[in-house]
Amino acid sequence: MKEHNEDIFYLTDEQPEPVSGALLVAKPTVDDDCFGRSVILLIDHDKEGTMGLILNRPTTLMLNDAITLDRVLDDVRLYLGGPVNDNVMFYIHTLGSEIVPGSVEVLPGLYFAGDFEALKLYIECGGDVKGKVKFFAGYSGWVPGQLDDEIARYDWAVLDASDVNRFVDDASNDLWQWAVEQLGKRYRLWNNWPIDPNVN
Repeated sequence: MKEHNEDIFYLTDEQPEPVSGALLVAKPTVDDDCFGRSVILLIDHDKEGTMGLILNRPTTLMLNDAITLDRVLDDVRLYLGGPVNDNVMFYIHTLGSEIVPGSVEVLPGLYFAGDFEALKLYIECGGDVKGKVKFFAGYSGWVPGQLDDEIARYDWAVLDASDVNRFVDDASNDLWQWAVEQLGKRYRLWNNWPIDPNVN
């Protein structure tokens, strides 16, 4: 039994590189209000450090609570991207650099940031937002070497990302469960691990 536990909780499988566009999947034993059962999209990972956005941590705020728009969008939620600069808004989208100049493509068809005034104009002219743009307060950041250390101590599984539509969709309550399924059959027991192991 010990060998099986080490297999599913200590990630003996070789992990992909934590490159831009990859996902970090929190191990179920990570006990943290911000990062517990989180799925993080890596935006940048290099010798200067790492930046990512938590994809599945909705807040109680809507977009109109955060910015002034001529158009009311009472169904577009603001997400917590992480604990760093949580008074600053970030966004990912599938609109591309033609609509939002300056966007950085982190995955084929998925972009980060870009000209906010162009995005705001797109929204105020009636452009679709749901399922195309996701907004975040703050981001998740690591100093050089910190994320590598956390991966080495098995806090995170690294997953090559692909389903970009799922990442901008508001219906992301099951995103962690989905990501665990993508890790492979041997890790599916993670989905049965109680949020509070003291409560059974």
